[in-house]
Amino acid sequence: MSDTLAQSRTNCLLQYLPYRNQSSEPSQPNPLMKILNRILAASLLVAGISLPALGAENVVIKFNDASESTFARWWGGAVQTYEHDAAVDADSDASSGAQKIIVNYDLAAYGGDNQFAAFRNFAATIDARDYTNLTFDVRFDPASPSRAGGDYGWLEFGLGPTDFSQIQLGALGVPVSQGGWYRISVPLDKTVAKMDSIGRFWVKIWSGGGDGFTGTTTLWVDNVTLNANQDVAPPAPPTVAIAKATPGLQLFASQAGAQYSRQNIYTVNSTGYSWVGAADPVTYSVTLANYPDASHSGFQTHIFLVPGSGIPTFENSVDYNRPNVIFLDISNGADGTAYASFRYKTNQPNGNGMIYGAGTLGGVGSPTPNGTWSLTFSGNTAITLTSPSGATTSLELPADAAALFADPLHVYVGAQPNQLGNIGQSVTVTRVQITGVATPIDDTFSAGALDTAVWRVSAGDAAGVLTVPTGYTYWLNWSLPDDGFTFEYITGDVVNGVWQSAPGLSTPLQVGSRRWSLIPSSLEPFPGEGFFYRMAKPAPAAQ
Repeated sequence: MSDTLAQSRTNCLLQYLPYRNQSSEPSQPNPLMKILNRILAASLLVAGISLPALGAENVVIKFNDASESTFARWWGGAVQTYEHDAAVDADSDASSGAQKIIVNYDLAAYGGDNQFAAFRNFAATIDARDYTNLTFDVRFDPASPSRAGGDYGWLEFGLGPTDFSQIQLGALGVPVSQGGWYRISVPLDKTVAKMDSIGRFWVKIWSGGGDGFTGTTTLWVDNVTLNANQDVAPPAPPTVAIAKATPGLQLFASQAGAQYSRQNIYTVNSTGYSWVGAADPVTYSVTLANYPDASHSGFQTHIFLVPGSGIPTFENSVDYNRPNVIFLDISNGADGTAYASFRYKTNQPNGNGMIYGAGTLGGVGSPTPNGTWSLTFSGNTAITLTSPSGATTSLELPADAAALFADPLHVYVGAQPNQLGNIGQSVTVTRVQITGVATPIDDTFSAGALDTAVWRVSAGDAAGVLTVPTGYTYWLNWSLPDDGFTFEYITGDVVNGVWQSAPGLSTPLQVGSRRWSLIPSSLEPFPGEGFFYRMAKPAPAAQ
């Protein structure tokens, strides 16, 4: 190895410039951010990056005998049977077989839990970053019930980390017209969190909606394969960016591949939050900052009002699952504006047809999504929506519907990406207020931790729901993979000065294919001081 290579370091450089408080109107561009956006365009060459394992063997489960057909029930109300079937094989191999799964659906009996989820453990923990894609074969008995669209239901599948969480890799409806084995192949994204500790393969079909099944589905699974990397190019070095950090509740759309994942907090208690029967007007309001830009339109922030008590934290899709829901739906447009719709449903568990149909009563717009949105009830049925611009609209909720929302009632505040391109985006909630009720709330989330006496997290990815305490001005974020890289900083002379490790960065949060970490106030520059960050990785020691 050459002396030059041995002494080199891999750097992704980010300059953190001196700044001062601006007194201009919020609509004016931030000069600091304009400069930073220009700086962040460069990336430097890489040396000494470790590669994924080359020439690794494929992991193949062929279900040759009963010892390989060890699928098991994971969850689901439908009765499930798992067995080895030596008479059926995707490759027509008489000495092999397949995993047989029999599911007895009953929509009337199981409702929203009319589903099955099955898993099969691998022999050992697998680093899936060393593999390019997952393939498997599936076949349905043609006597299995089908949907109006001509498929056997929405088949979801993926890998399971050793902590029993899920990484969904895809979902599709196997067409009835297929008439035999159907091969599924999907790529693996090595930047997805927990891909380095995979313990199982899983499949499931949920059939609890309006087109849910009643009847027996029989399917077979064969040739579950993780295809190994054979020729892997060195990964690019991390690219680094900086983003404004505002004290408050940060809601990241952080669940990979899940465009409808809800990222919520909700009230621990359910008493004292309802407007029904209140003597004075009751207002539920949320103040937003740092909303995704117009190129990430359709990003949703919401307030859900959900009657009932003791709703579990895992039930984050309450707008779909629960029978009665009030829904303030705030969304940004492709032109930079925003709109809030008042939606509701009654007596419709495990569905949302009413919410987006007759239950949409109207809405109000705003030139920007940032600012305070409020929902006010005067009496039981009169509604006023107010946008950040001060625009209002008046609506009327039917009296029989309003009566369903008396205490006990939980209040949810959350976000949802709605588009795959919005995964990785976030919004900051700087204030939530509930006034006019027996148990008012006024929370600015500035303490650095969620007040667990008031709020619980209910989210598709709980790690993406966090608070930014006061004293933090910026986020650092960088691309993956980042194995072996660390942050360093320097002030003043970047050429002749000494780079130092950057202590005190918050624990990194993975959001999509990037990690995010807060810069502590101790590492913010003094006025007039040049300040630089870089990601660095020592080159391997000379042999």
